[in-house]
Amino acid sequence: MGAMRNTRGALQASVAALLIGGLLTGCGSVAETASTEGETQSQVVGGQAATEDATTEAAEPTETEETEAVAELEVAEYGFTQLDGGEFDTPGVTYGVVIANNGTGIASDAQAQISFEDADGVVVDTREEYLNAVLPGSSVALGDFVYDATGVETMTVQILPGTTEELESEPANFTVSDVTTREQEFGGYKTTATVASPFTRDLEDLQAVAIYRDDAGDIVGGAYTFLNFVPAGGEAAVSIDDTASGLSTPASTDVYIAITSLTLLADM
Repeated sequence: MGAMRNTRGALQASVAALLIGGLLTGCGSVAETASTEGETQSQVVGGQAATEDATTEAAEPTETEETEAVAELEVAEYGFTQLDGGEFDTPGVTYGVVIANNGTGIASDAQAQISFEDADGVVVDTREEYLNAVLPGSSVALGDFVYDATGVETMTVQILPGTTEELESEPANFTVSDVTTREQEFGGYKTTATVASPFTRDLEDLQAVAIYRDDAGDIVGGAYTFLNFVPAGGEAAVSIDDTASGLSTPASTDVYIAITSLTLLADM
């Protein structure tokens, strides 16, 4: 296991090399995600206004002083739906999690732990995920179906921070548009979308996650797939299939794109 962790660390060290200086001229400075309702929501979180002491005058920073980049991962929202499986399908839980990086640096090699508990607080099942690279001012998502999970009443999400890498260019991220979710003939949903990249390199093996929401905007489930590649400065189509049947038709769907360890391997 130790050797695997060392390999992962080496992969994460290549994130900055892959992305810093790799933005197209004139690209946007915020990360965006689109929904089926046609609204584009910025994931950038504004900084808190500084307060000024009336009796103390703060020293002005010199030209040589630099602010250290910090990654600040936060579980922004999450939700799930218990499905009984009906007459022919397997019971289980569909879930979704949105994680935001509110800091100024790239969050690398972080981990997410998700647990599902019954009414007595007993753990029914768990999921563990790696967050290979979350760009500053952006969000990524986790979503899937947990088979044979019954009696789930609560869901717990925890984040273990990894390392921080500096971003020496303007922050930017993939943009997602034309999100459409429709019911499939034999159960579940299919979500399609268009992904645009501001980066000057072709990026391979990205993860695309669909987050389903109800009329109140709360997360009720999710699904994921891998996107083979997005060309430099170009667009690619993605299709995410959710095979879990029994979920009510989502009122809206968000799609998030994330860099994976396979993305970094392809660049080495």
